[in-house]
Amino acid sequence: MEVIDDAGRKYRGKMGNLIYYTVNGKTYVRRARKRPGTQGKPRTEKQKALSGRFRLVQKVYSFYMQTVSADIWRIAARAQGRRGQNLFCEVNSGCFEAGVGIASPETFRFAEGELLLPWGMQVEGLGGGRFRATWTDERELARTAASDRLKVGVFYPSTPTGLYWAEEMSGTRGDGCGEFRLDTQSDTDAHVYLFFAREDGGAYTPSMHFHVAMDKE
Repeated sequence: MEVIDDAGRKYRGKMGNLIYYTVNGKTYVRRARKRPGTQGKPRTEKQKALSGRFRLVQKVYSFYMQTVSADIWRIAARAQGRRGQNLFCEVNSGCFEAGVGIASPETFRFAEGELLLPWGMQVEGLGGGRFRATWTDERELARTAASDRLKVGVFYPSTPTGLYWAEEMSGTRGDGCGEFRLDTQSDTDAHVYLFFAREDGGAYTPSMHFHVAMDKE
């Protein structure tokens, strides 16, 4: 039913809990939809926790896009016809706890992608915040190349929502080893995530987690 006031004028916009709108030159009215959490039953503690965790994951993803890479998760998601933020949230939301940050760094995925990780990856400390990574891989396939470059992401427990690059990263898949350095001023331990990037930066491997202790001497 079209809505017109006594003066023949058509309403537009919201008045109270009613919304007036125009379709094909005629004005109609409908009730405004109830917003979750504002009317009806109050949200449960579980619903509040899920909402808080979702906001936290979005915040960390935004930080990641600025400090690490705007491409890694976008490229991985594009291959699935999805958005990078959605894939990041799906893969990692279970690792977060509202009010805490990354509560499960061991299962957190720093990177995702279609390339294959090499075999037998290991990390050893060299002292002074320096580390060496080693692996074995002689494959030359569509998803592996000797020129793939070692990448190392890092999470320090003292910054529970911060994700960063390790420093002075070196090494390619064909080298069988590479090195990197961590910030010895941050923590006595860190969570590092090793993965590889294609030489042109157009594809990545999933990441592999290592928990390392730093010798600051």
